[in-house]
Amino acid sequence: MAAGADRLRTRWWSRPAQLVEQTRWLFFLLALLSAVLTFPASARSAEPVTALLVAIATGLLALVWAHRYVTHRAALATDLAEALLLGGAVALIAPPTMVLGIAFPALWFRAVYGTTRRAALHCTLLVGGMVGGLALWGLVPGHGSPSRGAELLGCVPLMYATMAGAQHLANALFAREQGQLRDTALTELGRGLLSAADREEVAERALRAAVAVCDATPGLAGVLVVAEPGGAKPLQVAGAWRERLPEVLTGVLLPERGDAEDRPVRVDGGPLGALTGRDGEWVAVPHPVLEDGWLLVGAPDRVAAEGIPAMRSILTQSSLALRNIDARRALTEQARTDALTGLANRATFTEALERAAADPAARFSVAFVDLDDFKVVNDAHGHAAGDELLRRVAHRLRLAVREEDLCARLGGDEFAVLVRDLAGPAVTDLAGRLVEVLVVPVEVPGGAVRVGASVGVAHHRPGEDAEQVVQHADVAMYAAKAAGKNRVRVFTPTP
Repeated sequence: MAAGADRLRTRWWSRPAQLVEQTRWLFFLLALLSAVLTFPASARSAEPVTALLVAIATGLLALVWAHRYVTHRAALATDLAEALLLGGAVALIAPPTMVLGIAFPALWFRAVYGTTRRAALHCTLLVGGMVGGLALWGLVPGHGSPSRGAELLGCVPLMYATMAGAQHLANALFAREQGQLRDTALTELGRGLLSAADREEVAERALRAAVAVCDATPGLAGVLVVAEPGGAKPLQVAGAWRERLPEVLTGVLLPERGDAEDRPVRVDGGPLGALTGRDGEWVAVPHPVLEDGWLLVGAPDRVAAEGIPAMRSILTQSSLALRNIDARRALTEQARTDALTGLANRATFTEALERAAADPAARFSVAFVDLDDFKVVNDAHGHAAGDELLRRVAHRLRLAVREEDLCARLGGDEFAVLVRDLAGPAVTDLAGRLVEVLVVPVEVPGGAVRVGASVGVAHHRPGEDAEQVVQHADVAMYAAKAAGKNRVRVFTPTP
């Protein structure tokens, strides 16, 4: 309650920051001032009861205006009440033309709420109230025959002209503020996408921006859909939807993907207009990620249609952000992966090994794999055959180790496996499987070739760093080669 009171007090006594709200605040104060200035002049020559009724009508008018200003809504009931009160003022005040001092500020104040059609209806209601008030003017004590009725009704065309001019100004203010809000949403989206780390964050920020653009553009509606047989399946919605969307939007004919070329394409918005309650222009914007995805955007009038480029900009920025994320991810993957085999490279293997060695509770082993007679294959069949052999070896190693183990190519024909949480005999068995799978002949350009592998195994001991473990595995590997190749040796520390 206290917070609501603070906000109300701020609205009444402080000048708002936004241009539209500043204009509403100014016109509201002008309407109140016109009523305050009109009442003393009209009450001076009136009967006491009549003056009291004028004061009541003036106070109720002020309450009607205050309700409109506080709620930011121009309800039809409020317009009717204002017309009745103005008609009562015409009936009570002498001469009735003094009411024009209230009517014209009321028209300006009402113009900054709602549509042109509603403003014209409001003006008509005021004219009707004034005509009714003139009919009752002679019945009020102290009044004679209707006074200056012709002069009052002669101002009716001027009232409509004033309404049209005020509404034109209001529409320009609305359009400017809506444009600023859309620009702010796009700016915040661009700033946020610069730091977006994954595709999910990009999608979340894009949806948030789309909702902001729809909120800033009355009547604008958007829905993200994917093509379905016989229609389109809604995924996310934003904006002025009056009804809940069905599971599939039947009757919505999406364009062919190749026809769009990243540009909006007009579509038949009949089925969508029924869900928004308004007919208007509908376009389909191809989604930058979803293969069959489209953003359908609808606008019932020219002003709302200005939101369509903003929605397209959201997709464009999101597309660029996703491409940047994919590019960064690809570069990161390239920096951590061996280009020839797709295995982890030496830097990645060393980083993982150092993390494992830094954990006192970690139990791990290293299997150092060196191909036997690889140089013979390279010399006899060429480097293309040697590269194919290395790719096949990498594939077999990847299939032979567990998912939690890290298999890497250290360079040339040297490979290594980081084996986690496995007892010594089990690690030896795993190394033996590596020897078995690598001794099988491999088809390469130029024919089948056969190489073996010498594998050295070293188990991490307390106090050893990553480099020492690799050195011990390397020593064991050379021991395997010295023993005849194509076998496994486990490093045994010297007592």
